[in-house]
Amino acid sequence: MSDSISINEDGVAEVSVSDARKHLPAILDAIEEHDAFVYLTRSGRRVAAIMPPDIAENYEAIEDAYWSQRAEHAHAEVRSNTNPTMSWEQALVDLEGKAEA
Repeated sequence: MSDSISINEDGVAEVSVSDARKHLPAILDAIEEHDAFVYLTRSGRRVAAIMPPDIAENYEAIEDAYWSQRAEHAHAEVRSNTNPTMSWEQALVDLEGKAEA
């Protein structure tokens, strides 16, 4: 299967889910050998991706840093009182009032 995976110049391949079920070890070998992304398709539509672990780990680190920064920003706003907080009940009242307007 590794030889039949067509990896383009960007290091990307597409494999149907049914082929992936039959040939997963060969697909994993191709990913490891070519440092490629393999998109799994169903009826020609991409539904999932398999990628080298270092890329997934890097994505996780970026995502963690992003959400940590957002949380820190929110905490800083609360501490400085530049964006006052409100109860969930008050937020619902405000949202429902805006929805009716």
